[in-house]
Amino acid sequence: MRTQLPEDAAVRARELHERAIVIDCHSDILIPITNGFVRMGTQVDIPDPQQYEPPFEIKAESPPWVLWPHSNRFGCIGQYSLPQFQAGGLTAQVCAIFVENDQRDRALRRCMEMVSWLHREVEENDALELATSVADIHRLKDEGKCGAIMAFEALEQLGYDLTLLDLFYKLGLRMASLTWSRRNQFADGLQHDVRTGGLTSLGRQAIARMNELGIVIDLAHLNQVGYWEVLELTEDPVVMSHCSGRGYFPLKAEESRFHPAHDVSRGRERLGALAENGGVFAVFFLGFKDVDDVVDDIEYVLNTIGPDHVGLGSDLYGLHQAPKGLEDISKVPAITESLVRRGQSDEVILKVLGGNLMRVFEQVWKD
Repeated sequence: MRTQLPEDAAVRARELHERAIVIDCHSDILIPITNGFVRMGTQVDIPDPQQYEPPFEIKAESPPWVLWPHSNRFGCIGQYSLPQFQAGGLTAQVCAIFVENDQRDRALRRCMEMVSWLHREVEENDALELATSVADIHRLKDEGKCGAIMAFEALEQLGYDLTLLDLFYKLGLRMASLTWSRRNQFADGLQHDVRTGGLTSLGRQAIARMNELGIVIDLAHLNQVGYWEVLELTEDPVVMSHCSGRGYFPLKAEESRFHPAHDVSRGRERLGALAENGGVFAVFFLGFKDVDDVVDDIEYVLNTIGPDHVGLGSDLYGLHQAPKGLEDISKVPAITESLVRRGQSDEVILKVLGGNLMRVFEQVWKD
């Protein structure tokens, strides 16, 4: 249970958060923006899930995502916006370009629409800039502004033409994963109950080109075979942009709520390999009970591989699965408070909030 912070600890938490470079490694806010439902500069209030009545009957045998009508309807609307970034003290927000299943037949066009909208939001909001270099992030911190970091969540939009990576790099792309949970031409994702392989030859070429360009490789949604293959191939540190340590990297597979649908074996070994690579594991907020549950996951990774390899990757998508006290990105200071209350040092807290991700950016980005 969360307790009241002593006044000196509360002051320390506020001062630490204000001093920190705070980076959130994953948001899907560009989906509702591109769909025309919301704009980055406006904070939107959405209905209380307990009071929300779906517009049609929800049957008990429906798939799980349909049984969450509020989240299915609103997604991450109301959880991310420029006013909420500023209220949460964010220095930079990673904004994912994600092509949904029903858009895969027009993947490149959909991707370009989302990229265009991100550029438009940056142009129309003075306090928001596209961050493409470490210098950008330091300057934005000094100016009290927020950076948007463009990321790809899967590479279907490239088709079989890797020269498009160069084009998107010029447009601001600085982070990318090979897959979402589905299989594509680059690799296998985290399909439920499906026997999966690793990277294709095209996927291997994509890893090499991302290293050459200076695009951070994201291991999120990649299956275990591909995970090991990327770590063998890459010359640069990687990130896991949004994941649960205890859920997907448990010390014992049976301790995970995702076992046995997902292969969560070799958890400590996989986390150790990520640390050896110099990478960062960004803990997501989605599906946790409350702030302290999220911080339990952060401390699990801290205790397993040390303070140099942990970050934040919120991935909020609907109030149905949002932790109490972390319902939207403006509540990130609650994580700082919890870490202070648990006795974590200033150095460790600053690394978790964004210092570790900055180190990866410094090592990988070319600008």
